[in-house]
Amino acid sequence: MAPPSSTPSYRLRVLTLALLAGCVPPGAQPAEPRTHAAPGFLYVWTTALDTFMRPPVPPDTIASRRVRGVVLVAVDIREGSPTSGRVVSVVFADSSECCAHHTEHALEPDGVLFANNFWVGRTHRFDLRAPGEPRLLGAFTTAGPFGYPHSFARLPSGNVLATFQGRASAEAPGTPPGALVELRRDGTPVRWTSAAMPEADSAALRPYSLEVLPGLDRVVTTSFGMGTSEGVHVQVWRLSDLSLLHTLRIPEAPAHAGHDAHAAGEGSHGEVHHRLPGEPRALADGRTVMIGTFTCGLYRLTGIDTPAPRLEFVHAFPGQNCAVPARVGRWWVQTVPALRALVTLDLADPARPREVSRLVFAAPAAPHWLAADPSGRRLVMSSARGVRVHLVRLDAATGALAHDASLPTIDLSRVEVPGRGTLRLMPHGVVFNRP
Repeated sequence: MAPPSSTPSYRLRVLTLALLAGCVPPGAQPAEPRTHAAPGFLYVWTTALDTFMRPPVPPDTIASRRVRGVVLVAVDIREGSPTSGRVVSVVFADSSECCAHHTEHALEPDGVLFANNFWVGRTHRFDLRAPGEPRLLGAFTTAGPFGYPHSFARLPSGNVLATFQGRASAEAPGTPPGALVELRRDGTPVRWTSAAMPEADSAALRPYSLEVLPGLDRVVTTSFGMGTSEGVHVQVWRLSDLSLLHTLRIPEAPAHAGHDAHAAGEGSHGEVHHRLPGEPRALADGRTVMIGTFTCGLYRLTGIDTPAPRLEFVHAFPGQNCAVPARVGRWWVQTVPALRALVTLDLADPARPREVSRLVFAAPAAPHWLAADPSGRRLVMSSARGVRVHLVRLDAATGALAHDASLPTIDLSRVEVPGRGTLRLMPHGVVFNRP
């Protein structure tokens, strides 16, 4: 375990922080009932790069710039604030290596955020209780024999359940299988269970993301190896003792799903929607879990607390690299890079999702990360290998998506940090503060 540490927050001034109007539809935004106070800040987990480019490497590639560290920034999104749309503070984590990756998908009531720097197997914890003033609490790397933590979910006890992608061995770090691990809020381990199962190749069992179902005493995890592009399994665990109950191979999509029409060049997985399962999300019934794949399929998992859970294909999106979705009420909002869009599906009938809205972004956007505010009516999206964060409105009644009229886009391409110079910040995980 890495010892807890803290770093000062740096107050910033922003050289260029354009608020880009983007493709905002004409006319007023739909009326929005205010049942929750609006969040005032975004917390954006970023990789800090030098702005210098070595030609002829394309300017938006990591290889063209020297990594300066992983950084959590606070962005003011308060309507009417004199600093609205600006980075107001930044905390450098205790790592100078690439790259910022996933955070928790929402800030929990305790105000502590887990944010991982996956490629070095390190996860940082931040105290976000003071709005707009993040503070680094510490970091951790391993849990017993396991390393490379990836995704996190809170338990009713306040502890954290985490997926670990492989072993912590110094000789072969990250070697599968991975594990499901319960952590205390300080990152120290409570217990763990290996993802290995006799009926599946252990090399394919790298827990990626998870959904906790307390009412069923179950946890659902997906298996997708970061850096290996391997994975075709979903696993079901008993929450109370972390026993691994089922390892399910995801069924292939039927021929009529349209996957055969996708480009299938070398290294492409766009034609097989069952590969590379990513994010699971429980529906409101607490018994059904929808699972998106990076090959742009959508699956429904039912019978989770029975001896024979069932996985079925229900929908396909165009292209590949569909990443983090948001489930808000009956709406499933999916990042679809091939369309440069967010797409809303109506899950009133989860077996037959129906598209109801599509919001397209200007090039070079490649929608990747998505998170909702506590009301579910405002979303934040970051773009793969981009420098912009986009704010979106979701109509709770219709599922319609629209660019946020007051603050559609935040540009992090040139941020001046005292003592650090001018940096280019590449966002990944983003969450709203809790109002």
